[in-house]
Amino acid sequence: MNLYLRLLLIWLRNIAGTKRHHSHGAESRFRVLPHDLDALGHMNNGRYLQIMDVARVEWMLQTQVAGAIRKNRWSPILGGGVIRYRHSLRLLQLYRVRTRLLGWDERWFYLEHSFKDSRGRCVAVGVTRAGLRSDDDWVHTDDVVNSVQPGARSPAIPEHIHDWVSLEEAMFRHGSGRRKLRPRPAKFRRVS
Repeated sequence: MNLYLRLLLIWLRNIAGTKRHHSHGAESRFRVLPHDLDALGHMNNGRYLQIMDVARVEWMLQTQVAGAIRKNRWSPILGGGVIRYRHSLRLLQLYRVRTRLLGWDERWFYLEHSFKDSRGRCVAVGVTRAGLRSDDDWVHTDDVVNSVQPGARSPAIPEHIHDWVSLEEAMFRHGSGRRKLRPRPAKFRRVS
């Protein structure tokens, strides 16, 4: 992530801010800067993915997930992402990214990142899945959620997320030359 100044501003903005329930979305505000542009004068498509990283950090800060990560010395891992571009963002244009948790399974949190310009028009929508690791194992998502909001349950994972995960598995099988993924049980470290 090469957006350290934006990350610092996000951290400063949220250091003493109001904490939200994990099911509430977080809204991050940005402006298109000269180093965000590609040769055609609009925000580079790769920059959207980096902005999603920063917006995810703001969501983690606002929902106290960042505190649980720090306390337990977990490492956040991005397991995949997909984005759909609708409109361009130009130099100095204001925009915001709304990050919201769609649900989780035993290993992954599924998040949506919706980019909107200053008029409220959707310019891009991305979906990511993120997990956490301890020193040697995956951290079960229930342990993460219970450290922030004890007893919370995942909402039903939307159908389009299941479709996306199936597509990713098919792409991996095709790209790796394997017809079938070898089953590999995930190892989880339960927090006491």
